[in-house]
Order: sequence, then structure tokens, then C-alpha cells
Amino acid sequence: MILLLFLLSLDPRYHTFSNIAYELDSIASHYSHIVKLDTIGYSTNDSMAIFAMKISDNPAIDEDEPEILYVACHHAEEVLGIEICMYMINDLITGYQLDPRITEWIDEREIWFVPLLNPEGHSVVTQAIDTTWRKNKRDNNHSGFFEVAYDGVDLNRNYDFYWTSGGSTDPSSEYYRGPYFWSEKEVRALRDLCLSRNFSFCITYHSARTGLGEVVYYPWRAAGYYSPDYPFIREIADTLSKTIVNEVGNGHYVALPGIGVDGRARNWIYGVCGTYCYCVEVCTTTIIPGSMVDDVCQRNIVGAYYLLDRINGSGIAGCVYDSLTGEPLHAEIVIDGFYDPTLPPRMSDKLYGRFSRMLNDGSYDIEIHKDGYESKYLHDIIVGPNTMTKFDVFLRKKESTSMILDNRPAIHVFPNPSRHAMTIYMENPNRFTSLKVYDVSGRMLRDFDSPSSATVVWLGKDNQHRDLANGIYYIVGETNEQRLTRKIVINN
Repeated sequence: MILLLFLLSLDPRYHTFSNIAYELDSIASHYSHIVKLDTIGYSTNDSMAIFAMKISDNPAIDEDEPEILYVACHHAEEVLGIEICMYMINDLITGYQLDPRITEWIDEREIWFVPLLNPEGHSVVTQAIDTTWRKNKRDNNHSGFFEVAYDGVDLNRNYDFYWTSGGSTDPSSEYYRGPYFWSEKEVRALRDLCLSRNFSFCITYHSARTGLGEVVYYPWRAAGYYSPDYPFIREIADTLSKTIVNEVGNGHYVALPGIGVDGRARNWIYGVCGTYCYCVEVCTTTIIPGSMVDDVCQRNIVGAYYLLDRINGSGIAGCVYDSLTGEPLHAEIVIDGFYDPTLPPRMSDKLYGRFSRMLNDGSYDIEIHKDGYESKYLHDIIVGPNTMTKFDVFLRKKESTSMILDNRPAIHVFPNPSRHAMTIYMENPNRFTSLKVYDVSGRMLRDFDSPSSATVVWLGKDNQHRDLANGIYYIVGETNEQRLTRKIVINN
């Protein structure tokens, strides 16, 4: 009898859609200095809002910072992922400026949550219509009302990545993949978010009613081949899984390669976007007593937080720029030996030209390509343990557009404004006789002597190694023929 009552209604510890909407709105109002709340779309049948929350120190600004995404509830009955996301959101906002580790994450990352991707399916579960419901509420037979026996699409089979290889074509199946890929508004909302950002990592939370629980799946093993980044994704998955203690307390979660390439979220997010995406199967079932929920959340956020640290671990990062103008470039980054030409190219982002790849310790050959530019080949780039190897790349326009400008001196500064170091790049550095920094009154503060290399990294200090105050300054380069000036802004 107790079990029957539990299955007919969810414990009040679980969030309803209204609870989530109210709580996120309240957080956004009270923590507006670190939180931004958006509606990224609406559900397919009932037009219920799909929320995304960004946590960062400048939430309204797209900063040049690593990004990470946590998503829950592709499947309606898998409610524990929602609770983990909501628990994590509250833990982060209340720990800011109190916990040094959380403060660093919020200051130096952009942390995104989509805690409820399937709100209309979730309502079927929370209203106890069917607590084993997986799908959304698409009206498959156009009857005009919801039919448990026939309606709905499995959102996690609706992505445009080998869509025909996964799911079912039978609308009555709980694995129905939809009438066509991207048919569901929910997955289109997540698609558009992922394509507009540059996420390094993503976790999609699930919990298995059937099959294995307490597993971290990663892309992929299929038809005798593995994903091109398999060695790196696997090592991170192994560590991630070991940080999450299992329910009985005698071990930890297990990392496994996802079998098959199909229309699931983790395969599309990695295969198309290049994001290292992990499916964490929380717990050993879908719905547990409310008294157990906090324990599941506390054990799982350890793994989620590991990725926030791993973002700055072993790998490469930097920006790609036009060598003449200093403009950021949307360029392809190829790691030799870890490349699949059948996948979309791995690109630097459009706003900052930023690239980032998580790698293992070792030496790598890297190629950078951009249409209309000369490709650059970097050999034996060393990646050390727990260290992000950082470097910027300057691509030169091909001869047809650059010959006229070959001998013209120029100065470029980026990023500008800057909170940290600035890179001063000089075209034809041998033409410059001096490079100096002045304040607005004309007082010379920093003299770089006679520059001999094309790139100078400046930490915002004067000749006495004192930090300069926030404000406007001028970098002045002189040649025998002219003086070149660039205005810069320091904004710590």
C-alpha cells in the first residue's frame, strides 16, 4: 500500500514546474549581479517555458571565459537531474564570496543550467497521470487530447545526428524518435543554445528505470570505431565517475563509452558542437523517496564541480587573430591524429576567436585553417599535467589581399579593454624604433625599449612594476617615418 501511494504521487520534496519557475525567478531577482535567467524556448504541445540560467560575475556580458552546461529532464520521469541542477544553482549562488573555490568558478567561468528541458512531459509525472512517462506530449494522431498509449516523442532520440540509427518509428513506443529530426521544440531550444555558445563541457542528467544506473556514458563506441577525442574524453569520464560515490557507499559510478551513434543529445552535442558531453545516469532508478534526494544531489555535485576545475587542466587554449587587423577569427583547429573529417570542423568562437581543447599530457601537432588565410602548422606543442598550454595564433591573409600591406607597420592590442594581460602585436617589428605607454596627460609610464619581436605581453605595470589604475592610456610606437598610437583601456 505504501509503495502504491508513492507511485501515485511524487513526494513534495520534488520540484513542480511552478516551483521551478518561482524559484528561478526569485534567484534572478535577488542575485542579479551573478545570475541571468532566460527563456530559450517553449514546449511542443503545451507551450510551457524552457528556462536557462547563467551564473557568472558579469552575467549580462559574453566574456572571454570557459563555458559549461548542465541539462536535466530530457525524459519526464527522470526527475533527479532537475533536483541536482536546482541544488547546484543554490549552492553556487549562496557560496559566492564565501567559498573561495565557488567564487573563482563564478568569476572565471560562465556556468549554464537548463534544469527542465521537458516541462510538459514532467507535468504528466508530477500530476500523477503516469509516473513512468518519458516523452513530451506531441499529439501524434492529431486527436486534440492527450493519450498516454500513443502520444509523445522521446526527446533524447530527436537530434540530427544519425537520427535514423536510433529510437523507434512507432509513435506508441516510449522510444519514438519523432516524425523527423528536430521536430520537437524542446530539442531545438537546446540546439540553438549550444550553437550560440562555446561550451567546453556538458552533463546531461538521466536516471534509468531499466538498464544500468550510476554510470557516466561518454561518446562513443560504434561499429568498430571510437570518437576522435576518445582518449581525452575517456580519461575525464574515468575521473568524473570516480568522484561520485554510489548509493550504497561501497564504491563509485562507472564510466562507459556510449554504444552506438544515434540521435541522442550527448552524441550531437559532441559530434556537431565539439563539446565533451557526458550522460550521467543518476541513482539506480528514476523516482526515490524525498528523504533520499538531498543525498543524491550532494554526491553528484562533486562530479559536476570536478568539470569546473578540469576546464583549466591539461589542454590547449588561446585565440586566433588576423595578423594585420588584430580581429578575432572563426578558424578551424585540428589536432593531428585526433581528427574525423566526417564531423563538423572544430572552430574557434566568433566573438573572441577563442579555442580550447581538453587533452592528455603529451606533445601535439596542431593545424589552424581559415578560408582566405594562410594555414599555420604548430609542431610539438607540449601539454603538461594539470596545465592549460596557452598561445595565440596570428593568421596572415593570402597573397592576393596582403601583398600591398606587406611593408606597412601597424600596432594591434588585444584584448582591449582588458582585465589582465594585454598582447601588443606589431606588424614588421624591425621598423619600430620605440614602443611606449603614456597616460592621458602625456606622461610616459612604460618604455619597452627597442622592440625586437612581433609580440609583447604587457601586464599593465609601469617602469617601476607598479599596477596602473583603471583608465585610458595610449600605446605609442615610433618608426623613422611616423608615430602610431593605439588607445587602450584598463578595467580590472
